[in-house]
Amino acid sequence: MNGDAPPLHDLLRSFPDAVAPRDPAAPPTRTVYCVPSAGTGARTFLAAFAQSTLRVNLRAVQLPGREDRFGEPCMDDIRDMAALVADAVAADRHGADYALFGHSFGGLVMLETARRLERIGAPAPAVLAIAACAPPHLPAFARYDELEPAEIVEALQELGGLDFSGRRAELLMPLVLPALAADARACTRYLDDAGGDRVTCPILAMSGSHDPALTIEEAAGWREYTAAAFEAREYPGGHFFPQESALPLSAVVGWKHRLPADGG
Repeated sequence: MNGDAPPLHDLLRSFPDAVAPRDPAAPPTRTVYCVPSAGTGARTFLAAFAQSTLRVNLRAVQLPGREDRFGEPCMDDIRDMAALVADAVAADRHGADYALFGHSFGGLVMLETARRLERIGAPAPAVLAIAACAPPHLPAFARYDELEPAEIVEALQELGGLDFSGRRAELLMPLVLPALAADARACTRYLDDAGGDRVTCPILAMSGSHDPALTIEEAAGWREYTAAAFEAREYPGGHFFPQESALPLSAVVGWKHRLPADGG
């Protein structure tokens, strides 16, 4: 693990008005812990739901080396990241219903988080939702660890990622590339030796209809990673479809053991 481990209480982010004590008489609501895509931070993901009632359900992971943790050393091992996330989730959930949600690179982190939670004997999540992320046994869309910074930026732009054009590039690249490069190294090392047991919680695999990096048929390969229920769903949009619509997050909040034909 690179650098000192961040405190558990400093790992999760949410909207200020979404963490107040809930009315005990109110219907239970599912907390969704999310790891966003490579190189990005919690604020990037949370901002997409600022005007949505789903914001009260969302707790985004803020890994070191980005946004308000920019001064901390980045981590470049997915299993180390997952160990921190699992411990933070176990300490935060307070017996409530919860789900794990990983977007792109975050999907690999959350797969290992689910495995870690099982090993430490924590209650399993209602569902492990993985969006825009190919299952580990499939060839990677690109080996970002072998690319130069400019090539990483170009690949991200092809996926519809961060806008590094003009003056914006001068401002963003020094802030984003260190975390992006670390996440790229982490992904490649992990995919070279993914292994691991199937999780006991259900998996919901999601893909974007216009994502150049993943088809719905490839997303269905996540079925091999769970011993429980499985479902694959396709949503309108590209690689960043989870931030373009509330539908994917809504599906995670409302997901139940059911046949795909039952809705959603």
